[in-house]
Amino acid sequence: MPPATRWARALRKHRFPGVLVPVWDHAVRTVSAAAWSAWARWMLGLQGCSAGPGLRADGQVIVRVGCSGAIRIGRGFMANSRPLSNLVGLSRPCILCCYDDGRITIGDHSGMSGAVVSARSHVRIGNHVNIGGDVRIYDHDFHSLDAADRRDPIRDKDNCRSEPVTIGNDVFIGAGAIVLKGVTVGDRTVIGAGAVVTLRDIPPDSLVVGNPARIVGRPAAS
Repeated sequence: MPPATRWARALRKHRFPGVLVPVWDHAVRTVSAAAWSAWARWMLGLQGCSAGPGLRADGQVIVRVGCSGAIRIGRGFMANSRPLSNLVGLSRPCILCCYDDGRITIGDHSGMSGAVVSARSHVRIGNHVNIGGDVRIYDHDFHSLDAADRRDPIRDKDNCRSEPVTIGNDVFIGAGAIVLKGVTVGDRTVIGAGAVVTLRDIPPDSLVVGNPARIVGRPAAS
């Protein structure tokens, strides 16, 4: 559907003067995306990272990369990073962070809303992945599990555990879910809102819910 037709249909859902609210939202979104998309691409380039054509960021995307780390993003990436960019209720901007030699790889036409992706090893996100509001993906612990290590900042950092995370193609991760180190998510899997995922190998076409997360079946459309 052409954008003009889609926009006209959206306006017909509102009465005057209430229709002025979506008109205002659209104007703000257009200006925000133009400015913050350029900022995100500049921040990535400044830190030796790259993104394919079609990157769009509505709001500030925080990018932090260690001297040996790297972020590689494919075509058509979308980041909703402003509270009103997604009315699911975002509490933070999108954050892409690579510690030390950590890497983040994101495929084509994937997007996120207020999500945090943090890597010390490697977080791989496939194509056409939808990462919902306030999702967190960590391939590492932030502190050592040993109480003695945590008393020494250097030992604490050095003894954090890290294992790669892989998210397959066409995966949907619901709002507030947390995906932790060592997890592999198969293609077309749906992870329910608020799930805490520690399962090592999730087969394709799985429906995953709960804390701790478990496989309860297949998505209804499969």
